[in-house]
Amino acid sequence: MMNMDYINVIDNFVETVSTPILVIDDRSYVISSNKAAVDLLGSDFKGRHFYVAIRQPLIINLVENAFNGNESKKGNFYKTVSGVERTYEVTTKNSRELKIVSLSFYDTTDVIQANQMRRDFVANVSHELKSPLTSILGFIETLSGVIKSNPLKAKEFLRVMERESLRMSSLIDDLLGLSRVEAAEKQLPTEEVNLGDIMREVLEILTPTAAKRNISINYVQDASDPLIMGDYSQVVQVFTNLLQNAIKYGGDGKKIKVIMNSTEYHKALLTTGYKVSFEDTGIGIEEHHLARLTERFYRVDNHRSRNEGGTGLGLSIVKHIMARHNGRLLIESDPGNGSVFSVIFPNRIN
Repeated sequence: MMNMDYINVIDNFVETVSTPILVIDDRSYVISSNKAAVDLLGSDFKGRHFYVAIRQPLIINLVENAFNGNESKKGNFYKTVSGVERTYEVTTKNSRELKIVSLSFYDTTDVIQANQMRRDFVANVSHELKSPLTSILGFIETLSGVIKSNPLKAKEFLRVMERESLRMSSLIDDLLGLSRVEAAEKQLPTEEVNLGDIMREVLEILTPTAAKRNISINYVQDASDPLIMGDYSQVVQVFTNLLQNAIKYGGDGKKIKVIMNSTEYHKALLTTGYKVSFEDTGIGIEEHHLARLTERFYRVDNHRSRNEGGTGLGLSIVKHIMARHNGRLLIESDPGNGSVFSVIFPNRIN
């Protein structure tokens, strides 16, 4: 059994480390642990068999194998913390001189989740690009056989190929845009911009698109001088994305109302600001979809969204831009009666 002087030295050392650490002697008893380990495992197991502290077979085997050699070994330990399943990489180290094995716990949950998000992202992008590419390749193959014998059919194929190519181009543009927005998200804008001027610019561009679908847009600006600190091009993108969505999904022959006004102290901003709402009278969105609308590639109706040229990234881009501006995106919908997408910007003073 190790004498108390050594144990005191070990105790003093492990308490200087922020990650959870257990030290086990050759009797398989826990002889030292720091506060982080106690918090993780739920109790101070000093003086007790390590089985009591750790009941997961993989870690038990890891400790037992560590006593047979000097090499560091690693394995995963799983623990539910505040209702969240977390993963800890456990590293063991054998000290033959002291006849002890130390276990350190490193929380890898965020890294694992980030890697999973990257894998999901690549899978989603691959899926989104594969469909139009397959269509284009198929039409090219067919087109080579009918271009002389059936010119009308050939023109139809060319129209589909053009549509699918534009869809891929839009997806790539949105992916690049999302990447740029995320890269700048922690940098606060330093330019003074006028929300009213930006809205009028966006309306001038998109009103002809709405007119082709017999959609009328009514713009009401109650804010007299809506100045904020913002990124001009990004605010243009926010208004463009939200108005395009209203045009695409609000329904042909319907009405869109855009309202810009000043807001009193708003709990979502913790200050005053300006609210811009895009109201459509379309079919609306079921409540269970609302919380997921800003997820990348999430669509309420995949088929309709793709036919409309949607990439599934527009609202995700809006969310990130609003985060950079310390603003908020709010979504309300009444199935059968339409939806309201609102963005709230803090005023220029804050």
